[in-house]
Amino acid sequence: MKRVLLACLSLGVLSLGAAEGALVKAADTKWGAHPFIKGGQLAVQSGDPTKGPSVLLMKFPKGMTIPAHTHTADETVTILSGSAIFGGGETVDKAKGTRLGAGGYLFIPGQSPHWAVVQQELVFTVTMSQAADFHLCGAAK
Repeated sequence: MKRVLLACLSLGVLSLGAAEGALVKAADTKWGAHPFIKGGQLAVQSGDPTKGPSVLLMKFPKGMTIPAHTHTADETVTILSGSAIFGGGETVDKAKGTRLGAGGYLFIPGQSPHWAVVQQELVFTVTMSQAADFHLCGAAK
C-alpha cells in the first residue's frame, strides 16, 4: 500500500475514483492578480470560484489593509504563514480586531462584513461555500 501511495504522490496526481486529485509544490503555484483587491494575489486550488464552491490560496503583502467587505458565500480561512489583525464590521478598526498567525483560522458567515490589516506577508487558504463575489462596505465603497 505504501508503494502505491508513493507512486501516486511521485506522479503528482491522485486518482479518486471518477474524480482526480492534484499535488502542487509551493514553488509551482500559479499565482495571479487578486480580482478584487489590488496588490493581492490568488491561486485556485480547486473548483471554479465564478461558478460554485472553491478552495483558494491568497497572498497579501506586509502593511496592506484588506478593506471591509462582504461575500454572499460562507468563508473558512486557514492562515498558512504570516500574520494579520482580522476584524468584523463595516469599518477597519485595529483596536477591535484579533491578531492571527500561522495555524489560526476563522469562519465568516455569508453577508458578514470583515477586514484585515496585514502585519507580515500573509498566505492563507479560503474555502468558499458558493461562487465568490466581493462587495465593499461603508467608506470603502
